[in-house]
Amino acid sequence: MRILFLLLACLVLNQANAQELVFEVGGNSTEYQYQNLNGAIVDYLKPATGLHVQLKRENVLWKVSKLFGAFDKDDNPLYVPTIKYAFGFTYNQYNSVGNTQGIALSYQADHLGIIGEIGPEIPINQAISVDIKGIVSVAKMWNGNQYIANQYMPLDDQPQFSKIRIYGGYSISLVHHLSKFVSGFVKYQYLSSVKEPDYPVNHLRIIPTSFSLGVKINP
Repeated sequence: MRILFLLLACLVLNQANAQELVFEVGGNSTEYQYQNLNGAIVDYLKPATGLHVQLKRENVLWKVSKLFGAFDKDDNPLYVPTIKYAFGFTYNQYNSVGNTQGIALSYQADHLGIIGEIGPEIPINQAISVDIKGIVSVAKMWNGNQYIANQYMPLDDQPQFSKIRIYGGYSISLVHHLSKFVSGFVKYQYLSSVKEPDYPVNHLRIIPTSFSLGVKINP
């Protein structure tokens, strides 16, 4: 956890030239899609909830309104998108539960990573906009365990869990602009780890969906 706080502190200290600082917190519901050595998808693992946290810096890449002669940074015509990009750090708990042959089991895994996003923010009135972004993320488990037969076993030595993973996906946010300096938002996010060379044999894909609340601060 100290590593996470250090990374977040570095992002804040480098925020002086960024347009917006974005912080969000919410919950994940994570599907573990596992295919065994025979290539069969196991059906005894079910989604479980976990914590979702992101801290990012967001900048304007291009204002489409410039095509219509708008040059003031506060001039945002309705329904004309502004293309934004963001990057930062993400912390997630990707958890799953299940039951096999009458034995209850669960997985708890903490992942730390970096995230990049790009997409349009579309104003629909003076106070509300819709933000749509494509996402690429790279993350690694830094702590995890499996609970089975009344005992906990670490996941650090299991390559399916301990490897660095690449995720792709998208997010949709409804943003409420409270002032020129502060905005709040509610967000839905979908990610999926990419298929790897060993897919579909003995392969684990992690597919989290997230709902979160957040704030954007324009210093």
